[in-house]
Amino acid sequence: MLRSFLPRWRLASILRIAVASALAALTALALPAAAAAQSSYTLYELLEPGSAKFAITYDVSTGRAGASFFLNAIRVGSVATDERVIDLATGEELFFEVISGKQAKEEGLAGPRTADDAGYIKVHLARPVPEGGEARLRIIKTYEDAESYRIDGDTVVFDRGLGIRANGVVLPPGYELIASATPGIVTTLPDGRVKISFLNDRDDSLAVRVVGRRLAARQGGR
Repeated sequence: MLRSFLPRWRLASILRIAVASALAALTALALPAAAAAQSSYTLYELLEPGSAKFAITYDVSTGRAGASFFLNAIRVGSVATDERVIDLATGEELFFEVISGKQAKEEGLAGPRTADDAGYIKVHLARPVPEGGEARLRIIKTYEDAESYRIDGDTVVFDRGLGIRANGVVLPPGYELIASATPGIVTTLPDGRVKISFLNDRDDSLAVRVVGRRLAARQGGR
């Protein structure tokens, strides 16, 4: 009989992640190709543990004919810095400004139920969106949010509701994944960082909680 010398809790964690990855892979394969291509994508790269900071790359399109602006909400409780916006059709950077919910309502860009103190990145599109066309954008920013990204003992925890359909979370360099509360596909990037990809097939936010632990330093051989 095959015996394992790993602790039971470690085996259980590995099995949970393996099963979750397999389920996510099967779900992704079941998606129509056109739907997958049209969905927005957000990548969260966890920065220095203890900093509460993570870099966000958000690829999104808007197909509202005649639109000259695009609003990207700043999550409540998060402090945004290092913002940039790129037109993916040309590679050029676009002008943007940070406005309040009150301003957005006054300009007709947000609904009446929007909170006055809400924050938005208002992107000035290169040209109005043509009928039947779209504007494809990449929004880059850094969030600081201690509730979403924190240290817990000897681990780092990323705990955040994700509303976009396709998402990826990248652990800091030198960290391994030891737990994920949501099915995801686990891969290793060329630079050695671990990435967990999630597919949100819900109509609301997907509760994502990943836990990473620093890899033990390798002992040098004789």
